[in-house]
Amino acid sequence: MPNFRSPLLFLILISFFCTQLSCTETEVEALLSWRSSLKDPGCLTQIWSFNTSSDSCQWHGIKCNEGGSITNLSISANCSIDGTLNKFNFSSFSNLTRLEVEYKQNLHGEIPKEIGTLRNLQVLYLYGNLTGEIPATISNLSKLTNLDLSGNQLTGSIPSTILSMPKLHFLALSGNNLTGEIPTTIENPSNLKILDLSYNHLTGAIPRAIGHLTELTIFYLDNNELNGRIPLEIGNMTALRDADFSYNNLQWEVPTTITQLPNLSILYLNNNQLNGSITPDLGNSSYLKAIDLSDNKLIGMVPSSLCSGGALRYLRASNNSFNGLLPITLKNCTTLIELKLETNNIRADISLTFGVHPNLEDVDLSQNHFYGRLPSNWAKQIFLLSLGENEIYGKIPSGFLNMTQLQLLNLADNNLTGDIPEELTNSTSLMNLILSNNNFSSLRYIQAPSLESLHLSNNRLVGRFPLLQINWARLMTIDLGENNFSGEIPSWIGSSFPVLRILRLRSNKFMGNIPLQLSMLKNLQLLDLSNNNLTGPIPNTLSSMHTMTVKTAPNQSYFALHYVHEKNIDLIWKGKEATYQENIALLTGIDLSCNYISGKIPDDLMKLQGLIFLNLSRNQLSGMIPQNTGNMTSLEVLDLSMNHLSGTIPLSISHLTYLNMLNLSHNKLTGQIPPGSQIQTFIPSAFSDNDGLCGFPLPNNCSTQNNSVVPVTNEAEDHKFEVIWLICSVILGFVTGFWVYFGALFWKNSLRFAVFHFTDKVQEKIMKWFV
Repeated sequence: MPNFRSPLLFLILISFFCTQLSCTETEVEALLSWRSSLKDPGCLTQIWSFNTSSDSCQWHGIKCNEGGSITNLSISANCSIDGTLNKFNFSSFSNLTRLEVEYKQNLHGEIPKEIGTLRNLQVLYLYGNLTGEIPATISNLSKLTNLDLSGNQLTGSIPSTILSMPKLHFLALSGNNLTGEIPTTIENPSNLKILDLSYNHLTGAIPRAIGHLTELTIFYLDNNELNGRIPLEIGNMTALRDADFSYNNLQWEVPTTITQLPNLSILYLNNNQLNGSITPDLGNSSYLKAIDLSDNKLIGMVPSSLCSGGALRYLRASNNSFNGLLPITLKNCTTLIELKLETNNIRADISLTFGVHPNLEDVDLSQNHFYGRLPSNWAKQIFLLSLGENEIYGKIPSGFLNMTQLQLLNLADNNLTGDIPEELTNSTSLMNLILSNNNFSSLRYIQAPSLESLHLSNNRLVGRFPLLQINWARLMTIDLGENNFSGEIPSWIGSSFPVLRILRLRSNKFMGNIPLQLSMLKNLQLLDLSNNNLTGPIPNTLSSMHTMTVKTAPNQSYFALHYVHEKNIDLIWKGKEATYQENIALLTGIDLSCNYISGKIPDDLMKLQGLIFLNLSRNQLSGMIPQNTGNMTSLEVLDLSMNHLSGTIPLSISHLTYLNMLNLSHNKLTGQIPPGSQIQTFIPSAFSDNDGLCGFPLPNNCSTQNNSVVPVTNEAEDHKFEVIWLICSVILGFVTGFWVYFGALFWKNSLRFAVFHFTDKVQEKIMKWFV
């Protein structure tokens, strides 16, 4: 008996190992076959090399079981393959438990339905550019625990059974083009802990069945097109830690059951249509670290218990209609790092609402109704503080000088008074200083070397140009308008601001000539020197400002500045004062109006083909409008009114097809208004008070004017012609008579003798008469 069993056992073992060897060879052949089908195998050419001495289980990204069969197949992010899964023989990998193609691959085409044959697969990660629908056969993978198909271009709906896979605890389908509704068939969800469906085009409501996901800790539905209300059943998801439903169209109120989530740490509901008030118990969770309610339609009080858990670090509730904030809400919230409450209707005393916040770094309370005096105990490490458009009064306290990391300070549109502290304007960290529309009266010289934008407009500041002569390597905006600065604009301004883009000095008392050195500001796109006491000519050198010579694409928004915290810019736009916010990178213009500038308009100024507006009105300019004005083809606004310009309107103005505001009134222009569909759309007042102008849209037709004005000009020309003809006739008669008389005397002796004899007789009689 033993002799019989031993050979049988031996044969069984031999058969087993042969089978394993055969399976291994089949897997290797399948790998090499798939590699050969790729358009670009990338690193697989080197790391998968089959020969008699190689061991495929030692290949990079390959792991095998004890029998030599492949269990793990991973292609790393730096491999850069290019191809499809069409030739991947899934049936050859019966023992595969992990299939992973990492980021940065050009894996395209559809996911073959044969993927459902990988019965032992536990982890499936496929990143690339996969298209088509998620095959329903994925639901056959009963052992699957992790499924990640994020960052592809998958379409269609989510398979209805995918959320019911019994062992699945990680599902990520974000960053695709999936449509339809979230599946409602959630049967065995006890193991699902992470669900990420963000950045798709999912519609419909969040299903009430999510209440069955009691083990779920991370739930991301952001950046879809979901609507309806957040279901009350969310309160059953007691393990939930991170919830992001932002950037959808969710409506109704925030459910009160959300306060039943004891482990909630992150709650993002921003950028929806949520309305109503927020339950005051929202912040009871001792784990709540971040909450974002911004960009909704929420009303009432900011929840008073937000900080009661003692963990809150990030609070964002901007762009709502909150109207109240109790002092106890944030007074002692020592954990806060970021606070965003801008653009609400909150009315509160700012000095009572804020206390000791040792970790605070970013604060924006602008566009509210905060009143009172500024507190002096702001955290030292604050780098952004925006309190603009409130009702704060008094002086800037010394506590502001302790913020050694401050990069942006916005106190604009308040009722602040007194001096702008010298220590503030000399800060080495300050990049954006925005103090416009207050009642500041005094300012020392500014030396902050890191400044990028300076807004001091509409205060009561006096003195000379306040920036010292240093190399401001980063300064892009200077707005000193609507103050009482005086003296000359310094000539060194051109060499000290190499990247300056906006120079606004309007409505001050600057005098003297416009510095020639302004032409060195190659990046300047907005020059506003209007309403000062400037004299002298317009420098020819302004035509060399490079940014103003570059045409901008039509029909684009003018306002796109490259840094986020740019303050408003006020301009005289189309005859009215307008405020432009946020970005102005595509706005280019020159405003020199309301000064005492004289001389001619330089022809070279017309080289600035990127100008959107040009305002030279209310000066003492003379001469003709340059004939090449039509070169500025981007112009939308041209105002040359109230000068002493003469001559005709150049025909090239009719080439300004984007021009929608023109004012040439109150000059000494003559002749016919150039024809053209663009010019004739302007109202008559654009040409008024130019006695010599005629033609549409003015009431005096040029044909009528020809009967009075033009004949006078022709009569003058005829008189001039008659005088010239008379002079020529006299000269011609003299020459003719001379040659007739003296020519005859020269050629006829008898005639010459008779003439001389007659002359002698006349002379003799005359002499006798006098004797």
